[in-house]
Amino acid sequence: MSERRARDKDQTIQDILSAARSLFSQNGLHGTSIRDIEKDSGVSKGLILHHFGTKEKLYAAVQDQLISDYVNMMANVRSGESDFRRLVASTIRNSFQHFKDNQTYRRISLWSYLEGQERNSELEERFIKTLVSAMKAGQQSGVVREDIDPFLMPFIIRGTIEYWIRKEKMIRQLTANEKDPAIGSDDRLIEALSILFLK
Repeated sequence: MSERRARDKDQTIQDILSAARSLFSQNGLHGTSIRDIEKDSGVSKGLILHHFGTKEKLYAAVQDQLISDYVNMMANVRSGESDFRRLVASTIRNSFQHFKDNQTYRRISLWSYLEGQERNSELEERFIKTLVSAMKAGQQSGVVREDIDPFLMPFIIRGTIEYWIRKEKMIRQLTANEKDPAIGSDDRLIEALSILFLK
């Protein structure tokens, strides 16, 4: 295959994924048709099906791409920090910012749950196992609290972040009359999560 044809193929696939990601985020799997993706991507239905086979496989590819972006970002964060306490704070801050800045990721995650299309990505499972192992190592080194199951820690952090972001409007209402402007701030939550498991 020539370099130009390979480049054209890669661009076509990216155009399809980009359009599909936007539409699946807005309408979910069942509310999006291949014709919708064809219209938004500028790629013919036949070519979309040639590259992905079915709408469900395209949906899975979009989910995998979103998970891969997140895991790769977090791997970069972890590789740049050797101090465990700073690593925990940096991991939580970057995870929080990623979810807050990526509404598409959050919306597709919710749609996939509601429509019964959640994927247990091998990449995500490996990432969670890595986090659990890191927390166990932190416990063995005396930095992480031993009274909390390390398996639960990634889920507690992720669940808290997702709920906080979803309830942003309510948080603003609840803290509107507080004298301390930091109450209800993202930074206060990140700080609390950062020290929650540490001794």
